[in-house]
Amino acid sequence: MSYVFDWDDGEKIEMVDIELPRGWRILIDPRNTNSRKLSMGNQDIPVGGGIPVHLHEKEEEILFFHEGEADVEVDGEVYQVKAGMTAFLPVGVEHGLRNTGDVPLKLLWIFSPPGYEEIFRHMSDIDTDHGKYEELHPRQV
Repeated sequence: MSYVFDWDDGEKIEMVDIELPRGWRILIDPRNTNSRKLSMGNQDIPVGGGIPVHLHEKEEEILFFHEGEADVEVDGEVYQVKAGMTAFLPVGVEHGLRNTGDVPLKLLWIFSPPGYEEIFRHMSDIDTDHGKYEELHPRQV
């Protein structure tokens, strides 16, 4: 089991043909490292790409912005963020973001407790050619 990770290490999650961020990497979670209290990974969001507004019913989330710029919507208010900034997203608060920069947005995410990363794994299995993907309400994500 690893204890030290590079940006591109970890379990890679890719999706095709749907307009959601690609390039999720799960570095720390119960499945990969036996973590019991949190999960952590990162993702690259292309220029103009984003994460739809949603909320978490069980997990707190922290986003650390490693490279790039974004508009982050939290509870209806929009914040402009850049590399080096952090966002805290409490349980039950709607949030989303859009890469507003001219380079891919690189962010690190942490969920506590772990479990939300299973959504990423599930979404990578969606068969968009056969209509299994449909819009999700924020409480479903």
